[in-house]
Parts: sequence; C-alpha cells; structure tokens
Amino acid sequence: MRKFFGTVAIGVLCAAAAPAAETPATETTPLGVVEVLGASPSPLPAGAEVVSIDTIEALGRRNVAEALDLLPGVTRQNFGQRRDTLINLRGFDSREVTLYVDGVPVYVPYDGNLDLARLGVEDLSQIVVTKGLTSVLYGPNALGGSINLVSRRPQATLEGRAYAGFDVDRSGDLPAYRAGGRVGTNQGTWYAQATASWEDADYYVLPGGYPYSKNQPNGRRANSASRDLNLSGKIGWTPNATDEYALGIYRVHDAKQTPPYAGSAAGVAARFWRWPYWDKDGAYLITRTRLGDSATLRVRAYYDTFRNELDSYDDATYTTMKRPYAFRSMYDDHTYGANADFEQPWSDNQVTRIAVHAKQDIHREQSSAIAPWATFKDRTFSAGVEHEWRPDARWTLTPGVSWNEQQGQRAENLLANNQIVPFAVHDDTAVNGQVAATLQMTEDVQLYGGISRKTRFPTIKDRYSYRLGTAIPNPALKREESNNVEIGVKGVAGALHYQAALFNSELQDAIQAVTIAPTLCASPPCAQNQNIGDARHRGVELAGSYAFNASLTLRANYTWLDRKNISQPAVRLTDTPREKLFVSLDYAFAPHWNALVSSDTESKRYTTSDAKRIAGGFTRVDAIVRGSLADWFDLSFGVRNALDRLYAYQEGFPEPGRTFFCEIGKTF
Repeated sequence: MRKFFGTVAIGVLCAAAAPAAETPATETTPLGVVEVLGASPSPLPAGAEVVSIDTIEALGRRNVAEALDLLPGVTRQNFGQRRDTLINLRGFDSREVTLYVDGVPVYVPYDGNLDLARLGVEDLSQIVVTKGLTSVLYGPNALGGSINLVSRRPQATLEGRAYAGFDVDRSGDLPAYRAGGRVGTNQGTWYAQATASWEDADYYVLPGGYPYSKNQPNGRRANSASRDLNLSGKIGWTPNATDEYALGIYRVHDAKQTPPYAGSAAGVAARFWRWPYWDKDGAYLITRTRLGDSATLRVRAYYDTFRNELDSYDDATYTTMKRPYAFRSMYDDHTYGANADFEQPWSDNQVTRIAVHAKQDIHREQSSAIAPWATFKDRTFSAGVEHEWRPDARWTLTPGVSWNEQQGQRAENLLANNQIVPFAVHDDTAVNGQVAATLQMTEDVQLYGGISRKTRFPTIKDRYSYRLGTAIPNPALKREESNNVEIGVKGVAGALHYQAALFNSELQDAIQAVTIAPTLCASPPCAQNQNIGDARHRGVELAGSYAFNASLTLRANYTWLDRKNISQPAVRLTDTPREKLFVSLDYAFAPHWNALVSSDTESKRYTTSDAKRIAGGFTRVDAIVRGSLADWFDLSFGVRNALDRLYAYQEGFPEPGRTFFCEIGKTF
C-alpha cells in the first residue's frame, strides 16, 4: 500500500508542475499595518517581506507557523517536550522576534513565546515580516525582527466564507476534522467581522517503517491529540477618509497532548504530558486620527490573558501522578499596555515619527492544587523617534533611535516545601539605533541597506524558571545585544520577480540554554540559560518567481545561515539548519482549477548544545489541487508529506507521515 501511494505521489509531482497566476491581494486593514505612515512612497520598509492570504491558502497552510515557513530566513521549530511550534528568524528564536496582531503585541508574558500552530489564518489578510532592519518604532525586544499579523477588513455589504474538511491516513481512517468560517459587512461609515475555526485531531500518523518502541508502539503517534477553537471579532468606525477607530477581541481555546520522546539519545527520559486547557483571550482598541492638515496620531491599547494547565503523569496510561517527576502546573498570566505613534510630515520629502510603548506583564504559577501561587511582574517602557528624508526621487534615508527600559518588580521562588522566598530582581535599560537607506535604481530595481543595534531583555522564564526540573534559574541574566548589517536588492525583469539579501548579526551576551551536569536537576538532562558571550549570525537569502505563461508559475527561495558561537565554540547553537530551500510549481490546468506541488528541504540541526542530539536533514513534498464546482462550492484536496519521509525539527519528536486531506467551502 505504501509503495502504491508513493507511486501516486511521484506521479502527481511530475504532472502538476506549477501554480496558477497570482490572485488579487485581499484588502488589508490600514490600521493594522504598522509601516503605513503618511507620505512614505512605499507601505513597507527596506527588506520587509509579505506573505498574502492568497498564497497561504493556495499552499494549504493552516496556521501561522506553516505560513511563516514559506519565507526565506524563517525556519520552523518544534519544541517537542512542550509541543510548541515556534519560528526562528535568521538564527533568532521566537523570544527575540516580536509578534503583533494589527500592531498590538501578542505573546505569553512568562516566556515571550506563543505556540503559532494554535493560531489560525482565517481572519488574516497578510503577514508582514521585518528582519534586521526593523523600525525602532516597533518598540522593545525586536532583537531579530518582527512579525505583524494583519487582519482582513470587509469590503462588501455582506461577505464571508464557510468551510469543512478532514484528514485521511494511509489506512483510510480519519484522524482529524476541521471547520470554520467568517462573515463581515462594510456599511460605509462602519464595518464588522466575525471569524471562527475549529479543529479536532485524535492523532497523527507516523511515516511508514518508523522504528517502534515502548513509548511509541504503533504507527499512530502516541498522545498526539489536540482540540483547537479560534474566535475573533472586530467592529470599526470610519467617520471620514482619514480617521478610523476599531475594537477587536479574540479567543483561543485549546487542549493538546504532548507525544513522548521517541528517540535513542542516552539519558533522555520520556515524559507523559497533557494540557487539558491552553487559553489565550484578549481585546484591543486601535485608533487613527488626523491632526490638522497633515499630522497623524495612532493609539493602540490592549489587554491580554493566558491560562493553561500542564499535567505530568507517571506513565503512558495517563492515569496517576505519584512518581517524583509527576506534577500539575497551572499558569494564570495577563498583560496590559498601550502604544502610540505620531507622524508629522514637514514637506513632500521629510517626515518625523515618534512612538512610545508601555506594558505590564504579570505571571502567576501554581505547582499543585494545594500549593500557593508564585507571582512575577515586569514592566517595560520604550520611546523612539525616526526621521525619513528623501533628498530626491531615488533616495530615501531613514535614521532612528529608541530608549528602552525593563523594570523587574517581583519574582517569587516556590520551594519544595511550598514556602515562597524572593528571587533577586533587576532593572535594565538599553539604547537602540538604526540607519536604513533605499535607492530606486530604475523603475523596476531597488537597492537597500542599513545598519542597526538592537537589544532584548530576558523574559521571566529566561531568568527564573526551573523548567519543570530540567533547568537551573539564572536571575542575573543580562540583556542580549545585536549589531546588524544588511544589504539587498529587489527587482522585476519581465516575467521574473527576484530579491536577494546579505546579512550579518554580531551578538554580544547572547542567551542560550547550555547543557550542564545532569545531577544538578531533578529531571535530567539539565540546562541553564546563560549569556554565552559573543556569537555571529550571517547568511544569504535568495527568492524569486517566474511566470512561464498565464498558467504556469515557479516560485523558490533559498537560505544559507551560518551561526557561530565565537566565545565558546564547543557550545553549539541549536534549532536551525544551515540550509533551507523551498520550491513550488503552480499549474492552472483548467478554468478555475489549479494544481500545486511544493517541497521543503532543510539540512540537519542540533537539538542540544553538546551536539549529542541531532535532527537530520530532510525533504518534504506536498501536493494540492484547488478549484470551484459550478461556481458554487470551492474544493481542495491533496497530500502532505507525499513521499512519506521521516523528518523532525527536534531529535526524538518525529513529524507526521503521509496524510491526505480534503476541504469543501463556500465563499459569498
């Protein structure tokens, strides 16, 4: 059976040699795009990249993590023991890359991360990614860049979409179901939209021939069920052509299981974890107001909560919690804050922008139902100014500087006897700066470049977490700094669209989990976050697309990333491949129908800093067919990991094998 399906997949790969022509981009929310500021000739800064919802849907990407993986310089990470899907941007992990929804920061206050596989894409219009040249107006902690999830804004008096789908494994069983939809209206002076998505997965299937073990006895990945519900809504008022006011809410209500370690590395114990709830809720207000003839003030205020529970069981029966490593851990976090930016154009060629940010992070955790709650508090401020100068129609020069402060207010150490003693707390400040320039060589070719100095303050988890017995806290952890240089080119030559970038980041006091003696932890292996000294990230990104004709398009991007620990060469930098290649072919084989084949290739990556655990390189191929039935329903079906390759983003935590899927929907 596996041989038959492998032959079919190869046939699909050979026959469906390319994607359909680009569909028009979905309308974005002007309020949500941080970079759209008055007189700028382009809505995006130098080096920024955009992935549209049309591309995301065409390639069958179901969540934010999968969508981001389409871009050069971005690689997925799967922290298997927590089953968190994160991203790495040019060697910087999710803690070092700020995440926004319509310009509002969204993250878990405790660790600065957010499981991006839990975030759907139904309510998005595009994702904007800035890298080494991220504007200082974004605020603090954008050491490695920023990601802004930009929501849709309805354009018609009534519009929306509903869909339902399912997965099929190679045995013909249905491991997962999903459904969702959105509905919106635009009434001229006001608009509203609501979105919902739901997915129920009982398991995922492993590649054929996977070596089974005690904790992984068959082809269905043990303890891999998940339930995801995403809800969001937004209502906006547009009293005139320049002013807009929008109120948004969102709710993410999930439950997930964590598959146990299934590798062969010595000293790595399987853990039996389940998360009965993983909930993230929030609300935000965004405003844009014209002041006088040309100045603009934008304000964002937000309140965000995060609650979860992690249950660690004795064994694979998931029934008792009596052994020393068994526990129940609960988080109850919230963040509130605001940011504002003011823009004043002085002429057609000069504009000044000022931004301020303030937020309060509060993390509370409980290790059992009878244990006291330990509380942690941080407060962060930022103020930045940026000036854009265009000496002529070809050149743009943008210098900027910002001041950032982190105030450590409270940190409590919960001891084994349920007594609480204080950790040491510290304050820290940092100054960031950047100069970026663009040169429009011709109408079709743009050069850009710049230098920047960025910083990131360590999170509460970075400094104080025992990581459930696998780490030792480090309250004295300092901020990390990065000096970045980037040059690039973007252009069009007939049917060819291309871009290329060279980048180099020199890190000082870089933070990484360092493997230490296992006897120091209650549940080895053991690690500690340390400022390991100096490190370097440098690399090349290449991307392009070529339309052979109206029916056939090739897209590809390649990343070469060289990370080096300069201060401690024996301590490996983890969780990133040196090389990554993405290729897709889209073929419009009939009116309203197209077939697309894509492949993701990555080289090996280190899972631990001592290089004893390595996730091998891989190539994964996906295929999808999309179209409409009598202009009434849209249909998509295909296969993920068509060649049934064994691959992992972290050693010992294999990803799904060959899985077929089908989805039917209706757009109105």
